[in-house]
Amino acid sequence: MKFENFLTSRILNYQRYKNSVSSPIIKISIISIVIAVTVINFSLSIGFGIQNEIINNFKYISGDYYVSDYKNENFSTFFPINNDEIASELFISKNIEYVNKVTYTPGIIPIQSNFKDIVFKGIENKNLDLINTFTIDENFNEIGLNEIIISKNLSEKLQFKVEDKIKFLFFKDESSIPIVRKLKVVGLYNSNISEFDSRVVFGNIDQSISINKWNKDNFGALEIFLDNNDKKNIDFIFNSIPSTLDIQKSSERFPEIFSWINLFDTNIYLIIVLMIVVGGINMITALLVTVLDKAKLIGTLKVLGANNNSITKIFMINGLYLIFKGVVVGNIISLGLLLIQKQFLIFELDPSIYYSDYVPIEIAPIKIISFNLLVIFISMLMLLIPSKAISKIKPNSILKLS
Repeated sequence: MKFENFLTSRILNYQRYKNSVSSPIIKISIISIVIAVTVINFSLSIGFGIQNEIINNFKYISGDYYVSDYKNENFSTFFPINNDEIASELFISKNIEYVNKVTYTPGIIPIQSNFKDIVFKGIENKNLDLINTFTIDENFNEIGLNEIIISKNLSEKLQFKVEDKIKFLFFKDESSIPIVRKLKVVGLYNSNISEFDSRVVFGNIDQSISINKWNKDNFGALEIFLDNNDKKNIDFIFNSIPSTLDIQKSSERFPEIFSWINLFDTNIYLIIVLMIVVGGINMITALLVTVLDKAKLIGTLKVLGANNNSITKIFMINGLYLIFKGVVVGNIISLGLLLIQKQFLIFELDPSIYYSDYVPIEIAPIKIISFNLLVIFISMLMLLIPSKAISKIKPNSILKLS
């Protein structure tokens, strides 16, 4: 065993060292590293967990890409697309998971002396797996021509329940005479996306075609769900869609929401930087106090022939041990709590703000290990600052005072 390692182990195991003046400072420094690692792991797992939960929710309900006429808006498709405009290869590509034909038809529900504006989203029965991700109590193999699935939000607000029949009014081409439909509620959904839940009802696309008086070859828009997001898929989509149609990513269709999501990155990394700085400053304090507390030992070692580099190594190894101890304890505490939340969903969120009704956890081992190593590396760099005090200690002065 090298001299530095041997002496470090003797210092760490020396009982009087554990009860010395520097002991409380050392304990506080270890606790600060524990807190720093815990907060970093929480920030990474919760921050990216919420991000991915929101992105996945938007993907399931609106697709990765949205194809529509340029004149259409987000929640209306008055200008249809014809089947012949889309390359047939798009519908059978192995690189694409789903291609949904949909329509968005705005309307109103008359309620006593008032009304509620809604959007009827017509969907194909072949891809109901996506809607079943959000349905409550049961999954659906098909939605009948005169059937709808409404959100839990609308159900509670308008006092509608399953089996109720709801009267809808749709207006075509600014006509003062509405198109009336009476549709039966067959199920409820909850996507936690307030922009959808507060207004969108799902129904059969054939009902939408009937309301809009289109022929069977027409539909309002395409929602494309990629199997993965590589460049080949993106090129394939653009090659299959004519330039007369608009192609939007989810982030382009809902820019405000995705801009808000991107703010999470800034907040996460800001918290990480602050935690590393706080932990590093506490380690500087701990090592400086330890050096001052061990001034007599340093003086003795210098008299015996030890140079400044050798003594610095002793205290740096001592600091590394304390940092490593804090990192290990911090990981045990934080990962334990994160796994409990991931399994039991103890802590809840307000879905109207966070688009999720619980705190989602995404434990990314590579990110956690990377930032753990970053904490250790930066803390060790910061320990070089107080280690310079060792070279300032003069053995004759220290030993004379003792």
